[in-house]
Amino acid sequence: ELKLSHEGEALFPPVNITEQEAGYVLELSAPGFEKPDFKVNLDGNMLTISTEKKEEKQEEAGKLIRREFSHKAFKRSFTIDEKIDAEKINARYENGILKLDLPKKETAKPEAKQITIQ
Repeated sequence: ELKLSHEGEALFPPVNITEQEAGYVLELSAPGFEKPDFKVNLDGNMLTISTEKKEEKQEEAGKLIRREFSHKAFKRSFTIDEKIDAEKINARYENGILKLDLPKKETAKPEAKQITIQ
């Protein structure tokens, strides 16, 4: 199971979590960042996604009347269970969405066995 941890109650940035047969897909909407801004860390069963966005002051020719675009640093944490294969987690960032694939471990299926009668 993949769930938000209690310290990750913040609703920014918004997250979609989808469970599929092969694993979970976590999509985090964070436009305006660059790939190097993200830090994805797995410590035990705690998956943390954070950013460090340095605000660069730029000399602008025009006077800013209203500012709604904001690329604040954030941190979201998720608790994953032992069914997720931590070694195979991968992340990519495209079109403002950070997408993590969290595959489930392959469960060893018991093999059918022919028993020879002696």
